[in-house]
Amino acid sequence: MTDKKDIFLLSRIADACDKNFEPRFFDFYDEVFQKKIVDTIKHSGVPYLFFGGHPDAERKMLCVYPDYISAEDLEWPIFAIEFEKTIPIDHRNVLGELMHLGITRESIGDIDVGEDKVQIIAHQRLQDFLWINLNQIKGREIKTIIKDWKQIQSFEKNFKRLSVVVASNRLDGIINKIWGFSRQNSLVFIKQGKVRVNYTEINKNDFRLKSGDVISLRGKGKAKIIGMDERTKKGNIRLEVDRYI
Repeated sequence: MTDKKDIFLLSRIADACDKNFEPRFFDFYDEVFQKKIVDTIKHSGVPYLFFGGHPDAERKMLCVYPDYISAEDLEWPIFAIEFEKTIPIDHRNVLGELMHLGITRESIGDIDVGEDKVQIIAHQRLQDFLWINLNQIKGREIKTIIKDWKQIQSFEKNFKRLSVVVASNRLDGIINKIWGFSRQNSLVFIKQGKVRVNYTEINKNDFRLKSGDVISLRGKGKAKIIGMDERTKKGNIRLEVDRYI
């Protein structure tokens, strides 16, 4: 369901398409809202591009621009702030510190947590603010460096490869295997609108999945089906899944 905030934003983007005189950069959006944007403007005939700082980014900034400008010439108002990972921290710790500073989620792109460093991608308007105010995570002091958008690096996504056996390719029988809860809970999550397949909300428990599908479960995370062609001796499906962690 699209709420009032989303409707207002989509109307602003549509207006930018109608008044397409110069590049217009918007904030960072997740894959779900990116799909809503595409559905809104794909027939406008106006060039647009999503970019999140590096090719593997999930949260991406939108730019609507005139057709006389080349996409390669766009100067993205994006930067990254980076610091060494000296204590055990995760995405939630970093995001919590940013929210504590009063920063809106839309101003922040991907938060990449690697083995030895953390990279936060953000809108250019936050550069001075974060340089001055982001100086600790979990109560520990950090030393940050600033990167121009052309210096931002891709981070390898962390995932756990799972091999599970399911009776069929139904959605309700697969998500409980991936995240380890009961079949009944699967039905509840689907009914509550918490499950998306390829970033589209699915409310049918018997929805059929296929290889390559990306499943998002609000509050639990995301997983991608790598393969589901192998059968066991009893005729069940052996599923290969990457669950992102």
